[in-house]
Amino acid sequence: MPIFERSVEVPAPIADVFAFHLDTRNVPLITPPQQEVLEIVGEFPLVVGAVVDMRIRQAPIPTAQPWRIRVTAIEPPTLIRDEVVDNEMFSRFVHTHRFEELGPGLTRLTDHIDWDMPSRVVAGMAKGIIEKTFAGRQDRTRDLLGAAATPDA
Repeated sequence: MPIFERSVEVPAPIADVFAFHLDTRNVPLITPPQQEVLEIVGEFPLVVGAVVDMRIRQAPIPTAQPWRIRVTAIEPPTLIRDEVVDNEMFSRFVHTHRFEELGPGLTRLTDHIDWDMPSRVVAGMAKGIIEKTFAGRQDRTRDLLGAAATPDA
């Protein structure tokens, strides 16, 4: 099964970075331009067992794809894990968000995704999309939460 992992240092306290990720309604704020989040339905903040339904349009695909995730683990303030269920494209998609305090006001965010697809051809394309999507999400998370944590001069 393919594995994706990428980390970024976020200039914000671990509690803030963790809390931001407990609310899936924040996903549109960090979604890169090649994606559009059309709908998010769930209860927030997330709890273990929670189910969130989303509809996401991914360029160049013209139609929105449904995503249903189930939260399978929360270990405040260091880990959130969700799994995609009932998805036509992925036979497995387990996303672990890890948070590590590097110092006062500095957090390492790591996205670890264990995924698979029935089609090897489509999986080759999906790998690039996953890499680009999470690079964009992490950069936007760093910029957004870093700006929120920086007092006005």
